Amino acid sequence: MAVKQAECLSNMWGGQPPKLALDGVFDSVMLKKIEWIQGCHGLPESGVIDARTWQVLYHPALDCYNPYPA
Repeated sequence: MAVKQAECLSNMWGGQPPKLALDGVFDSVMLKKIEWIQGCHGLPESGVIDARTWQVLYHPALDCYNPYPA
């Protein structure tokens, strides 16, 4: 359930990042997106959805100047 919630929240981000399927699977596409979101907020790009990452998923920055990795 937590993975689906993270997928849904990450899909609220506009722009270039891909929308994730709400399938509850933490795969390489989701890992890349979580690492990018963490980098946008100055967090360590660990891919681990810890308390600080949940905070930014619920309260995203207005804009991110880090290009999404190809």
